[in-house]
Amino acid sequence: MADKTAVAELRLSDVKVGQLPRWLASCNFSPASIGRAIIRGKDRYFNKYVNVRKTGVAPVSHFVFACIFVSYIWRFKGEKHHRLRKHHW
Repeated sequence: MADKTAVAELRLSDVKVGQLPRWLASCNFSPASIGRAIIRGKDRYFNKYVNVRKTGVAPVSHFVFACIFVSYIWRFKGEKHHRLRKHHW
């Protein structure tokens, strides 16, 4: 098996299930590194879907899906109350 330094240099997609605890232990979970990871993810998303010559419907559909998902999360308590009652809306 690879030592800790070799596991730390792997990408998440290349890590095997047995190596996952060592890979997670080698990660830095400080607030600054988490913020940099979020910014890096946002930049990757924008470069793939938004900052292109001929953009498609993907960014708009992602935004609509996110709005629907957030709306469902906000309404979940009421939805949970009604899903167990068949005819009493």
